[in-house]
Amino acid sequence: MEDLKPPAVYGEVVAGRAASVRKNLVAMVANLSTNTFDLAELLFEAKENDYAATWGFDSLAEYAERELGLKKRKSEYLTRIVKVAKATGLTRPQFEPCGVSKLREITRLDPEGTYWNREERVSEDLADHIVRLILDHDKMTVTQVKDEVARLLGQVGPDRRVVRSYSTCQSVWDNVISRAIESARRFLGSKGKDDEGYATEYSEGDCYECICATFLADPNFQEEPLQDVGEQPVIPPKLPMEEI
Repeated sequence: MEDLKPPAVYGEVVAGRAASVRKNLVAMVANLSTNTFDLAELLFEAKENDYAATWGFDSLAEYAERELGLKKRKSEYLTRIVKVAKATGLTRPQFEPCGVSKLREITRLDPEGTYWNREERVSEDLADHIVRLILDHDKMTVTQVKDEVARLLGQVGPDRRVVRSYSTCQSVWDNVISRAIESARRFLGSKGKDDEGYATEYSEGDCYECICATFLADPNFQEEPLQDVGEQPVIPPKLPMEEI
């Protein structure tokens, strides 16, 4: 019969490895451009083994932000790159040359998902497309990779993603926009759970859509307010910025 490690000894081994990973993460983040993939692999290991909990954090994203200074989105896509690569059977020497920019886009695809090819009328495994895009990375630009990923996600035509940016003063952001976004988030509730089982929030884009849809649905803000015959005209309320 195989000799198993006593629970106490096993716990010490795990604690020792977790401490070693944490120490290496702190050292690597100081030179992120050189250690990106080393860092990504350690973040993935930490996430898979829930080291963050032993370090006193609710999630790996919280740990990465507070101790490593990494934004939540960055720590998430770095761990996802490694996770997706492993799921498709690719080794680091195979996926690292692809580069972070392209890998970030490619690994938006679910390796367990499928793509319905309408022209061929067949269902294709996204894992095969992920491998193809990674191994053929030198044949495509970042923009071409983004377009191909969008096609495989069905984000084409009216569903194509668009990016818009704007600037505003700090007081408007603090007192109006950010408060409206948080109100929309509370109204929308939880979007589901992430890979760690934690509830995820709706994105700012989702919140803006909710806010704008609410504004458009309110008859008070129509160019010609709706009213029944015989009723007094509906006077649109004054917007805050009109009084500034």
